[in-house]
Amino acid sequence: MPNQKHINKKHLAHLEVVRRQDRIIRISFIIIALIVVGIVSYGVLTNTVLLPYRKVAIVNGETITAGEFQTQVKINRIQSINRYMQYMQYAQMFGVQDPMNDTNFGPVLQKEQQLLSSTDTMGQQVIDLLIDERLIRQEAKKRNISVSADELEKAVQESFSYYADGTPTPAPTSTQVDIPTLNPTQLALVTITPTASPIPTETLAPTGTAEPNMTATPAPTSGPTATSAPTATALPTATQVTLDGYKTLLKERVDGLYKDTGMDEAGYRKYIETSLLRDKIIAEVTKDVKPFQEQVWARHILVATIEEAVAVQARLRNGDDFAKVAAEVSTDTGSKSKGGDLGWFGKGAMVAPFEEAAFAMKVGQISDPVKSDYGFHIIQVLGHEERPLDDTAFQQEKQTVFSAFLKKLRDESKVEIFDFWKTIVPTTPALPSSTTGQ
Repeated sequence: MPNQKHINKKHLAHLEVVRRQDRIIRISFIIIALIVVGIVSYGVLTNTVLLPYRKVAIVNGETITAGEFQTQVKINRIQSINRYMQYMQYAQMFGVQDPMNDTNFGPVLQKEQQLLSSTDTMGQQVIDLLIDERLIRQEAKKRNISVSADELEKAVQESFSYYADGTPTPAPTSTQVDIPTLNPTQLALVTITPTASPIPTETLAPTGTAEPNMTATPAPTSGPTATSAPTATALPTATQVTLDGYKTLLKERVDGLYKDTGMDEAGYRKYIETSLLRDKIIAEVTKDVKPFQEQVWARHILVATIEEAVAVQARLRNGDDFAKVAAEVSTDTGSKSKGGDLGWFGKGAMVAPFEEAAFAMKVGQISDPVKSDYGFHIIQVLGHEERPLDDTAFQQEKQTVFSAFLKKLRDESKVEIFDFWKTIVPTTPALPSSTTGQ
């Protein structure tokens, strides 16, 4: 007969093993459950509480966060909507029945609508903008350029047309542009007076169109408004907005921005500070830019084929009058009535093949056929000299120099961009459906 005591010990040992196994299973289940809950919680937190702090880009070690990115996207959307609505109002003022397909208003309206509907385009625009802002702030620090508290407060006040010292009245600052007397060579070539600035034509329009700088010119009704420094001595006049009025307007602006974009007053002030730093960097970078530019005065005859161009060249070399031939055969409707005259123009004003040929020619020389996307040109240069720029052209020249500087700065910097931003591009605010025909 088996020993009862021995059986009981075996049974108890088995029960202990089962109990331990059961405890291990329970503990493992709890651990797995905690891990799952942790992963889910982390995912929720990452896409909610932690989202604003995630990196979308790093510029020379400085982080651009998702929060900054999303706020700026919303500001850019507001600006785009404002431009769209403004052009819609212009179209209504002119009685345009179908603004979207109108030759004057349609291209702008379609462009803004496409920008608002494309998250990739809008997002990339904002990423580039924020990177440029970081570079500007970093460069300002290197050059010991800063904005004082008084400068910032003054700029904020003036963004609401509040002038503590009176409204400034700028004096005229236009650059005197002298038209030189034609030399004997020019008088022998042409009997009309050259224009003082380039004549834009459909054929020889610039190859690129400058986009407005979103940081420097935000929409005045819904987004931050940057203030540019006066270009002339200002004389104080009566203040249009009182101090109390300014404070009320500032609060309304900040409250509206916070509601629509999440930007608070500190963010708004930083926005304007960045614009002021940009202005100071531009002034520093372009301080040696002179209000003069190498320009060429030229005329041309545009035709469709190389055979036509060779025939035109032969006629001119046989003594036919350039202006008469241009009026007769040129396909450039913008200049043929002027004998092909394009006036004076600087580099960057014409398509590249035309520009390269014109700037390389001597006065009076007639070119061989020059091919561009528009056809074949026969060019004659009538003048080549350094010419004074008017205010608009001078500012454009400064912007060109600054843009080149900023591109070089970015090329030399360490910039990392994380594609994560493509998943978090806001789509609000949106165009009112009544304005899109939807």
